[in-house]
Amino acid sequence: MALKTYAELDINITDVNSTTLVPALNGRQGDNNREVFLWLKNGKQGYDLTGKTVTLYVKDAAGVVKTASTMNDQTGLSTGHFSLLIPSAVYQAPGAVQDSYIQIKQNDTVTTSIPVAFNVVENTMLVTQTQSETYLDSVQKLVDDANKRLATATTNLQSVENAIQALQVTINNLNSQFNSDLFAQKAKDNTFTGTNTFNGKGVFNGDINANYAKVTGNIDAGGDTHFKSTTLDSWSFANGGFEVSGGLKNHGNILSDTLNVSGNVTAGDASLKSVNAPGWSTFSGGIDATNITNEGWANFKNGIAVTAGNSTFSGSIDSKRTVQADIWDNGLNGHLIRSGNQVTIRLYGTLIYDHASFTTLLWSIPTGYRPLVESDILASVGFTKGLIRVFPDGSAGNIDQTFYATSGKNNGGDNVAYGFGSWTTTDDFPS
Repeated sequence: MALKTYAELDINITDVNSTTLVPALNGRQGDNNREVFLWLKNGKQGYDLTGKTVTLYVKDAAGVVKTASTMNDQTGLSTGHFSLLIPSAVYQAPGAVQDSYIQIKQNDTVTTSIPVAFNVVENTMLVTQTQSETYLDSVQKLVDDANKRLATATTNLQSVENAIQALQVTINNLNSQFNSDLFAQKAKDNTFTGTNTFNGKGVFNGDINANYAKVTGNIDAGGDTHFKSTTLDSWSFANGGFEVSGGLKNHGNILSDTLNVSGNVTAGDASLKSVNAPGWSTFSGGIDATNITNEGWANFKNGIAVTAGNSTFSGSIDSKRTVQADIWDNGLNGHLIRSGNQVTIRLYGTLIYDHASFTTLLWSIPTGYRPLVESDILASVGFTKGLIRVFPDGSAGNIDQTFYATSGKNNGGDNVAYGFGSWTTTDDFPS
């Protein structure tokens, strides 16, 4: 592979009358797309051409104006290296060009113009000599682009005509098939003998009768739904009631006015106006109901909320949800544990500063653990014992004793804190 030889040009014009002879630009009549390698420099450093345009302006030996701006090799633009393709129009008139310069622009701003000179050698081998004509590279690109679009449009028009003919054949075939029994028709009774899959949402205003139905989407039925076997992976909504003689297993949510299940219920979230479950029920999400009657066990992993009505449980309610948090005040610290609606606190730490009696602590009991009413904590530091009172807004205060950070001042004891307390909260569980 031939080595690239770059002609070096300085963008700084120190003498307006000086012109740089660039032998690389020399060409012979008839040369087309002659590639010239140029290196633009700012002093000794390469000049960054990123985002800039470079155009060669020429008034040839016959006095006719030409321009060229097509870059070929742009891999070195950041260091000022590039190649310019010179069209044959520049090499029409033999002899030294009358005037020529390389212009650099960024957007609409000209940053520099570098005067250059070169020669066009007469080609005596040309069969015909053409008169030099004006050639503007930007205009020629527009003309070439228009010709290309016109040719593409002609080809596309023929393709459209062929597509229309093919589409008409397809429509005729579809009409023939539609009039047969291959497709279900709205105004007729239809029988499906194979396996049918509906990935979207099915809305049925009448009754649904099926021996087996597996639904991965949703069921919204205004009438009755009768299934011998049903697997529901999403949520189900029934305006009337939902009655299952066996067991009901639903991976999503159940929305129903009435739910009667003689077996077991396993579901995600259930929003029900009336629930009668003689067996046991497990809800991995939660349940929001007007009335709940349960004769067996009820296990709610995320809690239970009854917005209206009563909740009656003949068996037991088991809530295993537990959250924890810590509060601090310079060594007088507390560890909070909430299980259900009950909160307990254990004091711990080594005092750094004294905590005077009848002062407010730096504690801020977070939402989710705050007491329903004012509650007291039995606190000890060394051999000094006292009470800390917590309030529904999360604040707390030392009531009747001063706890010292200096070991030995707490009735002869050290400065280690310990103690405990408990209260009821109606806060929502923290996220």
